[in-house]
Amino acid sequence: MAPKGASYVASVSLLVQLVMLAIALLVGHGLRRKKIVIIPEAGAALAFGVIVGLVVKFLRHGSEFREWINFNNNFFFYFLLPPIIFESGWSLKAKTFFGNFGAICTFAFAGTLISTLVVGCFMYFVGLLHAAHAMPIMVCLTFGALISATDPVSVLAVFQELGVDRTLYAQVFGESVLNDAVAIVLYRTLLSFVTTKVDGRGIWFAISFFLANFIGSFSIGVILGLLSALVFKHCGFEDDGLALLQSCLLSLFPYMAYMLADAFELSGIVSILFAGMTMRYYTAPHLNEKALATTSSFFSILAKLSETFVFIYMGVAVFLEKQSWRSYSFTLYAICLLIVTFSCRVFNIYPLAYIVNAFRQKQNRIPMNHQHALWFSGLRGAMAFALALQSITDLPEDYGRVILTSTLLTIAFTVLFIGGATSHMLSWLKIECSGPIEHNDQDPQDGGEIMLTQTPDKPQSNLKKKFQQLKDKASFASLDKNFLTPIFATPSRSHLRLAELDQNSTPPQAHRPSTSSADGTERRAMENELFPVDELFPTTDDTGSVTVPLATALSLPVEGGHLSRRASANSQQGG
Repeated sequence: MAPKGASYVASVSLLVQLVMLAIALLVGHGLRRKKIVIIPEAGAALAFGVIVGLVVKFLRHGSEFREWINFNNNFFFYFLLPPIIFESGWSLKAKTFFGNFGAICTFAFAGTLISTLVVGCFMYFVGLLHAAHAMPIMVCLTFGALISATDPVSVLAVFQELGVDRTLYAQVFGESVLNDAVAIVLYRTLLSFVTTKVDGRGIWFAISFFLANFIGSFSIGVILGLLSALVFKHCGFEDDGLALLQSCLLSLFPYMAYMLADAFELSGIVSILFAGMTMRYYTAPHLNEKALATTSSFFSILAKLSETFVFIYMGVAVFLEKQSWRSYSFTLYAICLLIVTFSCRVFNIYPLAYIVNAFRQKQNRIPMNHQHALWFSGLRGAMAFALALQSITDLPEDYGRVILTSTLLTIAFTVLFIGGATSHMLSWLKIECSGPIEHNDQDPQDGGEIMLTQTPDKPQSNLKKKFQQLKDKASFASLDKNFLTPIFATPSRSHLRLAELDQNSTPPQAHRPSTSSADGTERRAMENELFPVDELFPTTDDTGSVTVPLATALSLPVEGGHLSRRASANSQQGG
């Protein structure tokens, strides 16, 4: 009879979780359909989880269901988190992401470090003044690291719905993706010093540990991603009937990267993130259209379900997980800190944006309203909650419970109030919106006047010209174009298609319309379509002019669906 009872509890508990997930998705759909942006979908799922947790807490036999309904850390890290992180790397738009790569890395690495130091030091000194729960400095810094992990899912949902500037979207999205990876490595680094004395030697050890952990995790992700490209290139998957096999096989590589890094006690999050980015760029060209669409849809579905589950679980944990309400002063000051400085993003967004702008040309600088939007987008979510829950077992005494309580209330505040005010923030900052951003496998381009040649504000000196030429030859763009792309990303099917263009005077229609009927122009257009590396890295000639590739110009949608006269003339001259 006991096994039957256990089976009944498990079945009912899982059924309740599936019903919760379905209701949360329906509520989110209703909010989007009614265009109610003041209540974010993630906030609705969080609030629904709070209600369910409260009901279960007061059930007469609710303890039997808690083991199944309550948040499970292993289930999160091994089943829910991997598809969320991989889908983030897989869905990154290469052009806008790499076009802002320097700024994104600056905000993700230096910004997370600054936020960790400021939050940790602030909470430590508040504890010394007995105005909040006193904790050791390393514990406070650990809290600063985990609370610095941003998850602007609500903000990005509104950005996508309203169609904000793609550069701003790429900066917010790219920072949040890399920020999670940096935060978890930094959390593990600081955690190793909680029970040991910190000295000069320990600081150097912490720096080396952080770099080794990050570089090792990054290398595993990239190597597995490149290995998948070689497998798909040389194992004969050209038949269109093998789309399902392609999708199944491709889905295994990111999990292998995650588990391999975890087995070496590195960061699986960093590995699967860079595996997704590598596979998108080098493995995706080997997939046929059906396999590419199936894979993208599969991981989008998993990421959506997992993300919704996480926010429901966070709400449930408010009442079902043991909290440290007695340390209300620490929680209160943590929330006050976020209200005043938004987790100290003021101390990293604006100074770092100033530094980034100092190295950019005037037309490419981050405007002040975009800086305000970046500051506003520092919501907390799944990663901060998972690390806080893990800190219960990682930290001594009762510090983990204090951190969990503070983190839960911080997440609830940022998601419900800050996330719900995103549309008003865009209006107040006068950020232009162009309509919903569609999810597809192409890298959408910004519209506007197409100029094939852009001249910098000031003429370059001979030294700058030589430096630019050396930079072009030694850059990742050159390495990628000359070595990585030919080895990993050149599909065998592409060679067949190009051979057909050479042998047939009437080539098959390309995805983009051609500007000339000449075979040479058709071939160049096809090459630019198949190998889009030139779209990411505009070239610089000896005169200092920046030349935008023809394929990029031809793919830019402008008003009326036509190129400008100057762009059309230049494209005809190129034929």
